[in-house]
Amino acid sequence: MRRTIVVVVAAIALASCGGESESATQSPESTAPSQAGKTRVYVGADGVSSEIADTSRIVTLSGDLTEAVFELGMGDSVVATDVTTIYPPAAIGLPVVGVGRFLTAEGVLRESPTLVLGDTQTSPPQAIEQIRSAGVPVVIFDVPVTFEELYAKAADIGEVLGIPDAGKALGERLRSAIEDVVTAAPPLDPAPGVAFVYSRGPDVMLLFGAGMTTKPIIEAAGGRDVGTESGVSGTVTVTPEAIVAAAPDVIVITSEGLAALGGEDGLLAIPGFAETPAGRARRILAYPEGDFLTFGPRVAESLASFIADLRAEMSG
Repeated sequence: MRRTIVVVVAAIALASCGGESESATQSPESTAPSQAGKTRVYVGADGVSSEIADTSRIVTLSGDLTEAVFELGMGDSVVATDVTTIYPPAAIGLPVVGVGRFLTAEGVLRESPTLVLGDTQTSPPQAIEQIRSAGVPVVIFDVPVTFEELYAKAADIGEVLGIPDAGKALGERLRSAIEDVVTAAPPLDPAPGVAFVYSRGPDVMLLFGAGMTTKPIIEAAGGRDVGTESGVSGTVTVTPEAIVAAAPDVIVITSEGLAALGGEDGLLAIPGFAETPAGRARRILAYPEGDFLTFGPRVAESLASFIADLRAEMSG
């Protein structure tokens, strides 16, 4: 069971303020070089202060961080990512340092980074400390589990990269896009119960609940997160009794997980799933893991697709 702890993040400007008014009117691409000679101190979600003086070689350890850096116009500085990066196309083909949740310091340091960006799911701590011991700042961000936290994270990333105005602007663009998508969606009455199930095969079946990025997406689409309603905080292993009691009207699963189970028939063959309202009606929605679970710059696009699909399922 995972619990996300929200940490107040501070950014302390140590550099002189000369030229600040001019850079504020520039695009992220043109603003980044103007920060090259400035050192900033940023206190991450793990409480560690990082001195950031060089953003020329960035390694990102989650897909949403990769997308944010590219969205902020600094994609040319990204030299490596972790395996969860599937977008943008310009990031595909970059060296992959492994999986952020199972990090090795050697894989990261091989890319000669000047800055490493991770989050509170990056582990193990020993690998992070090895990278820091080599003189490379590792900035850790919280994993947002609400839209407000997502907007704040965009601003925080801008602070770390030395382009605070661009970060704040990205947060506001996300806010506007999400609000537009939600406002345009026809209401669902009654709200359907939705279960998000994470799977990599029959041996890994997890029901998501409170404190996960799936909850705000489900609720913004007009659904009820039955994992949260069942008292799940973080994730729990799915049992036949639990999924039947949750009684989801719709099951959402990653495309990769559904394929590993052998498709819809494979999922419904697992005890309990066929006995749910979703199972009986075969209301199963599958999305690429990097889309539904990546709580980043493309979230409004993912939300719009989910809203359309959810309404189609409930009207069928």
